[in-house]
Amino acid sequence: MNRLIRGFLANALNCLSWFALAAPNVADQRREDIAQFRTEHFAKDRAYSTAARAEAERRLIQLERTAGELKPAEFDLALARIVALADNGHTSSFGAPRSRRYDRVDIRLTPFGEDFYVLRAREPYADLLGAKLIAIAGVTMEKLRPAYRALAGGVTRWRDRGAAYFLESPEQLRADGVVTEPGELRYRFLLPDGATVERTLSATSGGTERARGNALRWMNPSFAEIEGKAWRSLLAEDKVPWSLKDPTRVFRWRVDAALNAMVVDMRQSSNAKDEKLADFFRAVEAAIEMQKPTHLVLDLRMNGGGDLTTTRDFAERLPTLVPGRIFILTSPWTFSAAISTAGYLKQAAAARTTIVGEPVGDRLNFFAEGKSVTLKNSREAVLYATERHDYQSGCRGHDDCHAPVVRRPISVATLDPDIAAPWTIEAYRAGRDPAMDAVAAALQHK
Repeated sequence: MNRLIRGFLANALNCLSWFALAAPNVADQRREDIAQFRTEHFAKDRAYSTAARAEAERRLIQLERTAGELKPAEFDLALARIVALADNGHTSSFGAPRSRRYDRVDIRLTPFGEDFYVLRAREPYADLLGAKLIAIAGVTMEKLRPAYRALAGGVTRWRDRGAAYFLESPEQLRADGVVTEPGELRYRFLLPDGATVERTLSATSGGTERARGNALRWMNPSFAEIEGKAWRSLLAEDKVPWSLKDPTRVFRWRVDAALNAMVVDMRQSSNAKDEKLADFFRAVEAAIEMQKPTHLVLDLRMNGGGDLTTTRDFAERLPTLVPGRIFILTSPWTFSAAISTAGYLKQAAAARTTIVGEPVGDRLNFFAEGKSVTLKNSREAVLYATERHDYQSGCRGHDDCHAPVVRRPISVATLDPDIAAPWTIEAYRAGRDPAMDAVAAALQHK
């Protein structure tokens, strides 16, 4: 009997030893990802300054040493902070795919300025709709801001655009070290009536089915099918202004008779699945020819970019289509090729062009034109940037500029708004569009 037991235990230990040998070594996997990161991202990206590259190298060496000691979220966020050292909006470690690997509380936040508000919530938390986030687990927003801004590069307003993915994830908050409270986290809010409330929020685990969308998507109250009846939004669908309607439509236009203006809403600078930009531009031009509006409004506030060569000719041609004023609406979501489009239009008709809204989401000198790389084991997705865009000097004095902007340069002193008209939570709650209100006021007082 003892011999049988000893034989059984020996076989069991042999099996455990085999599984231990066969199981992948976490430290080795992490080092494999770091090696891939070095060759496929870090070596190719040109946005890092000399000092930033040296600091990134120091952190990579440290990460290699501690690779096997870190939790998955700790490793991912350490890489994100290294990517962010480039201080370049396009050099990024994407928060959206990372958020799908980790837990997420059952509210959705959207930034208005520096503050984050609840625009969507599961039914148990519907009373928080419209509330401003002021602390998590006793940690105030003033202390949280440096943590989430260290995960992205570029200007502060752009870094804040993806911060909700971090703020909504207890796993990531703890992995960053900014929050240490165990269990379900207490979120503190300022309610619309001025009262302060603290709620313990449950979270769904990573890998579960979730409606996909960035913080901007939550401004439209229509629900994706996957959200079903479990979620609530701050506004009713019929209350949002035209600029926030139809979230699945990428290109739209309308004639505003009250303003005697054509309003063109372009939410990306590349072809959509069901519509080509060239076809959209022809439709717009045909409508202008038929309706003969005096003014034109180009709304780029939801446009995260695409291919600048697809919109460049249209942007430069727009001033020839209307005799009156031209308004470009911008926001911190206006990024990449959308900034190029604004630059080409302003350059083509500077005297007639007025920029309305908020500053765009990047500087006028940035690096882009890279590719996305997904690391083999962690699945962290990173984007490198290889070519300069300089929209102030027209790329003069640079030998690393993107060829299309060398051939057709942009040289504008600034793309800052001539009329400040930011989205505010008060305007959003009221169903008003601040930028279009500003356009109407400008035309009325002209």
